Amino acid sequence: MHSVVFPYKLLYRRWLPIIPVLLTWRGLSLRSEAYLDSGAFYSIFKIGVAAQLGLDLSRAKERMFVVADGSFIPARIMKVPIEIGGKRKIADIAFSDRLNIGFNLLGRKDVFDAFDEVVFRESSREVEVRWA
Repeated sequence: MHSVVFPYKLLYRRWLPIIPVLLTWRGLSLRSEAYLDSGAFYSIFKIGVAAQLGLDLSRAKERMFVVADGSFIPARIMKVPIEIGGKRKIADIAFSDRLNIGFNLLGRKDVFDAFDEVVFRESSREVEVRWA
């Protein structure tokens, strides 16, 4: 079994499960960070991440997403290769210029199911991902 432990990151005076992620597209790689969010279904990244990767979002499927305050934001969804802790996966990633929370989100779809277990340890401020 493989296992990687990520320490929480201090942001906005709170310890949050923000972990490193590597996104790739046509030979370009971009290291970024995202909040590992068990309450989110889709992963949503800032539109600037798509621009840095050179993604053409004009052909991407557009969808409205409900965010934490109950409002809706438009986003465009593309399948993007991602890597978390050495584990690679193709994931549906939504990109939006209206994600105004200060960080990217990693949701359950195509991320959590890449692992056998995702363990949040609030007391030690870390998250562990495990896979066979």
